[in-house]
Amino acid sequence: MPGCDPHVPHLATFNTLAIKPRFGPLTRALIVDSHITTSNILASHLRMLGLGQVVQCARAAEALRHIQDAGFDFVLCEQRLADGTMGQDLIEELRRSARLSLRTVVMVISADAAYNTVAEVAESAVDGFVIRPYSPGGLEDRLVVAYRRKELLSPVFDAIEANRHADALKMCETLYGRRAPGWTHAARLGAELALRLDKPALASTLFETVLAVKAVPWAKLGLARTLAATGAAGAALSTIENLLATEPRYVDAYDVLGKLHAEQGDLQAALTAYRQASQITPASVQRAQKYGILAYYAEDPLTAQAALERAAALGREAEDFDLQTLLLLAMLHFRQKDTAALQACRMSIDQALATASQAGASGARPQRFAQIIQALDDALQGRLAEAGKLALALASGIGEPSFDIEAASNLMSLLAALQTVAVPLDHDSQTVRRLGLRFCVGRHATEVLAQACQDHPPHVATLRQAHAEIGEMAQAALGQVLAGDPQRAVEQLLAHTETTHNAKLLHSAQASLQRYRARIAEAERLQARCDELQSIWGSVARHSQPLASAEEDAPATRSPAATGPAKQMA
Repeated sequence: MPGCDPHVPHLATFNTLAIKPRFGPLTRALIVDSHITTSNILASHLRMLGLGQVVQCARAAEALRHIQDAGFDFVLCEQRLADGTMGQDLIEELRRSARLSLRTVVMVISADAAYNTVAEVAESAVDGFVIRPYSPGGLEDRLVVAYRRKELLSPVFDAIEANRHADALKMCETLYGRRAPGWTHAARLGAELALRLDKPALASTLFETVLAVKAVPWAKLGLARTLAATGAAGAALSTIENLLATEPRYVDAYDVLGKLHAEQGDLQAALTAYRQASQITPASVQRAQKYGILAYYAEDPLTAQAALERAAALGREAEDFDLQTLLLLAMLHFRQKDTAALQACRMSIDQALATASQAGASGARPQRFAQIIQALDDALQGRLAEAGKLALALASGIGEPSFDIEAASNLMSLLAALQTVAVPLDHDSQTVRRLGLRFCVGRHATEVLAQACQDHPPHVATLRQAHAEIGEMAQAALGQVLAGDPQRAVEQLLAHTETTHNAKLLHSAQASLQRYRARIAEAERLQARCDELQSIWGSVARHSQPLASAEEDAPATRSPAATGPAKQMA
């Protein structure tokens, strides 16, 4: 049967007996179809199969609202909706944003039986497809196969939703190892989990085994991701480019390609990749945000503003809308001296804070956004002293572990912007130096921070000097190792970490301690000191990145937060 796992037996001879006991008054299905007649016929067929609750809608925005308000056991979506949205893109966005449970059966429906359309849907993250015209029995066959496959993987979903990812991986390995029904789906889940658990060799094996059976695009992309995880960026880029040559609309590949280019410091190539992803999925809030944020840091303000405004228009109320979008828009409006637009951003931030406060979910990050936008508004309206006080208050948090590189980048942008309107700022160059000493952990991070303060070139120079100082500290420690005193090298690196809070220096200390442990008399004491610093400052590099270049969690290993104990994989 097209689009179904070949290892799952055909169930046409006992469909009704198999399916009816499972479906009842509480079974919920969502139909997303712009054609009223065909939607009504499909709803009637589902009710004949015993599904008790069938919800119908015609547009992507309606589908998003329905899914956000309630969970569904089945989602059946037309391939091309009247509002221009591709059904497959809508489903992939729902999977990506973790608004669909792993257990939800998702089918795409199309009247186009052309090979390209069928193959594109069949190889995506959906559970199957139905080609019109179809018979009730044919629809039933596909639902049963997909439902059975979900049942087989149910223990894996249980473990993922309970955050027992290692247990989930073991179960996937077992299903894969004995080639149980649905083993390719288990291999995909297992490979994604292996990447999450930092086991790229296992992930590579699983992806390669699937590729040996069939050259599916998701396995090729998975293999590229494992190459990137092991430091083989060149091979990963080549693999993705070859994949896109044959699958030019494979949007997930553009996401990974953009991330790799950004990590290599090639912002223009990353921007091209993110633009492609955003164009293929115009309804995606996350991709519009990514594209706009990257364009902002790549010094393309017109592109940035258009993309960020589109993201805000698409999903200001959506769960996956990032308030960083409003902050960068405020920065752009400040440069344009557009007081009304800047105040609109401030009101949106205030509204978001009020909503979060009512839900008991406010935090330091949105509070920082609100303070920065208020400072920009104050400066633009001539309240220079008030703007300076807010900037000083923000700078007082630099020494907090929760103050991450995104916060550093935003503060640098604010300090540079305020300099352009002569806001009185005491010791701002020392603040920039402190930020550089802490967050210049590599060339990419340094360039991101330099872009943030481009409005005031002296700050860029101060930042680059701080980066050079970090390099000198690392070189001095290396000199101690070459001189035969690795213990002194580790002690120096840890002392610098305590004063700068730089994660690169801490990593170097840990690496030196591990490599030369046999030659270090006080290895245990130094290890305890490393562990203590790691618990405080070592996670800085894993905090949110201003370029939003971190790869999205794979749909195969994410669970919606709305499903009780289930959490998104960190």
